[in-house]
Amino acid sequence: MPVSTAAVPPGADAASVSRVRPSASARDLLGFLRGRTTSLVGLAVFAAILLAAVFAPVIAPHDPLEQNLGDNFKPPAWEEGGGATYPLGTDALGRDILSRLIYGARYSLLISIASVALGGALGFLVGLLAGYFGRWTDTALMRLGDIQLAFPFVLFAIAVLAVSPERTPAHLIAVLGLSSWVIYARVVRSRVLSEREKDYAWAARALGASRRRVLFRYIVPNVWQSVPLIGMLNLGFFVIVESLLSFLALGLSPPTPSWGATLADGRQFMMVTPWMALFPGIAIVVTVLSISLVADGFADYVDPKLAHGNLRRVPLPTTASKDGAAPDDAPLLRVRELTTAFPVRSATVHAVKRASFDVRRREVLGVVGESGSGKSTLGLSIIQLLDAPGRVVEGEILFQGRDLARAGNKEMAAIRGAKIGMIFQDPGASLNPVLTVGHQLGETLRTHRRLAPAQSHATARGALAAVGIADPDRVLKAYPFQLSGGMQQRVMIALAMASEPDLLILDEPTSALDVTTQAQLLEELESLRERFGTTIIFITHDIALLADFADTVMVMYAGKVCEIGPISRVMGAPEHPYTEALLNAVERTHGTGRGRLAAIPGDPPDPTRLPPGCPFAPRCPRAMPVCFEDDPPLVTVGPGHQAACHMLPRAPGVAPRTDRRAQALEGTR
Repeated sequence: MPVSTAAVPPGADAASVSRVRPSASARDLLGFLRGRTTSLVGLAVFAAILLAAVFAPVIAPHDPLEQNLGDNFKPPAWEEGGGATYPLGTDALGRDILSRLIYGARYSLLISIASVALGGALGFLVGLLAGYFGRWTDTALMRLGDIQLAFPFVLFAIAVLAVSPERTPAHLIAVLGLSSWVIYARVVRSRVLSEREKDYAWAARALGASRRRVLFRYIVPNVWQSVPLIGMLNLGFFVIVESLLSFLALGLSPPTPSWGATLADGRQFMMVTPWMALFPGIAIVVTVLSISLVADGFADYVDPKLAHGNLRRVPLPTTASKDGAAPDDAPLLRVRELTTAFPVRSATVHAVKRASFDVRRREVLGVVGESGSGKSTLGLSIIQLLDAPGRVVEGEILFQGRDLARAGNKEMAAIRGAKIGMIFQDPGASLNPVLTVGHQLGETLRTHRRLAPAQSHATARGALAAVGIADPDRVLKAYPFQLSGGMQQRVMIALAMASEPDLLILDEPTSALDVTTQAQLLEELESLRERFGTTIIFITHDIALLADFADTVMVMYAGKVCEIGPISRVMGAPEHPYTEALLNAVERTHGTGRGRLAAIPGDPPDPTRLPPGCPFAPRCPRAMPVCFEDDPPLVTVGPGHQAACHMLPRAPGVAPRTDRRAQALEGTR
């Protein structure tokens, strides 16, 4: 099953999951619940109660309204005087308690489910209209909801039902359903307000789609997921409310059986027959608990982050320690066999697979590849900021002699910002919109450098001036939304460099900027590197951008490192077909103008269903049969230059597979 775009969290390429929309397949949901024991038990219990309610005329041993005063107050079968005729005993009128409980479930669930359906449908429609059309429509509908919320829900139900001469299931459904639409409407409205301003909605309008089509074809599929979850939680609440109303003699008119009425009858005879109140209480508790367990599992199904903990990070178990003071000539960062995985429903996506590389002090490492290659996930793995359920599952990340993959959460919090900084792709989303630039810079300086307020202000001003901002005093007082994209990115660089980190990770920092601003930012980054001696990892999809900036370039594809080496060798004499294809797709200012850029055929592979062999083989013009069978390892092809391709000779000391290689070459002739 292909991974939808909704399953990709920000900054993790196409490899991890941010929010996964629930599949329409009940089989898919059941398969998910099988892995959650508590939710599966809750589903089984609720299904049993529901089946008992549906087939009450077949299952119930007696008519729930049949009275037999000669058998009143019969104890349960396991008590002295009880028998199999009345397994749970009888009430004051000799009616079978078990039969009344079974029929009570029928009425209670009918009323609760129908009320949820009515309130959910009405609230969903109101939320859509209020959120999408706004203005007076939004004002009128939401003020109506405010008026209803001003009157307590239970008191409203009591006030209406108390004056009703007869109370049928339809009356209770109308009262409960019409009283509950507000919560659905508010949640859906907030989601619609967010979705209607997103690019895909504007693009649909630009293509000529009507407002009605944009609403129901584009926005509704992105906002409906919250309604079933709220409905499941409301279902348990309505079971309690219906029982409460019946307990207060405001539920179904007697002698219709209900759990609340049975509980009220039992309360009168607690000293004589305590089981009369105990059994309906147990039925209510078990039903509500089972619904809550199913709702909890469904919430994890809709949003996997809830199952794994959005901010929860689990370090790798400590092995034989390699921590300690690194020698002076050791790389600042040494990554070995780094593997990052994102468990999804259909498979486990390995966003980064066995990546190994070194970054020397003051060096600029460029990481390049198409979208979904694992570039951003690599940077987030280093700084240990992966979105759940992503995890570093294997390997080492040795930074200044300390393995970050096994460092504790407090230690990582101290390292981030102070020793390792990161700049993300969208500065507008990274900066806090309600705090001024000066406040955010000052907070960073006070946290990591322990500066006094006056000193932090002067240092913040200097940090902005260092990134080419001509009027730092104005920018310090400005909010992020008052600045242009290029200015916001300069502020982000100043924030990252304010604490003078040893390593700076830049994730597509120039992708949203024009070429002139890109060149200015690269010059400012180079100046900062020379001034502070900062080591930089520059993540980008534009390999040409690295030509005059990076010292080393690492090419990634489908989560793997396919080539790494000095920038001059990789760009001058690429050894991997994918690197060569990236270079052929780059515009050349010195060309004759008669040739055309060469697009890479095909698309990157589905990360949940990677083909065997080399992942680039289906798109490679020189693929051999062996390429579709074996995944080639990295081999040394020059000083500091490695590539992973079956066309390359093996590293010295490793016996080549002559027979396989000759067979593969023969097949290409």
